[in-house]
Amino acid sequence: MNQMPTPDLRDDEPLRDGSPLMGYLHVLRKAHMALVGRDEAHRRFHLMSTRGHARKYIEELMPLLLKERDRHRLKRVGARVS
Repeated sequence: MNQMPTPDLRDDEPLRDGSPLMGYLHVLRKAHMALVGRDEAHRRFHLMSTRGHARKYIEELMPLLLKERDRHRLKRVGARVS
């Protein structure tokens, strides 16, 4: 049985420039650009306007970034072992 996460009361709040969350999102966008290209990453990034949109972006992107990080680490460690 899957439980639905309770929505955060702040999900409808707008994203504020200069906030730590926006800084984090810009770092994620840069990593996203490395994976899918600039145009696709910018298109997806500019769909966000609220904290809820930001959360969804993070939830979508983090599995891809973690998978890429693991792939990169294995490649780096494998090169040292060989």
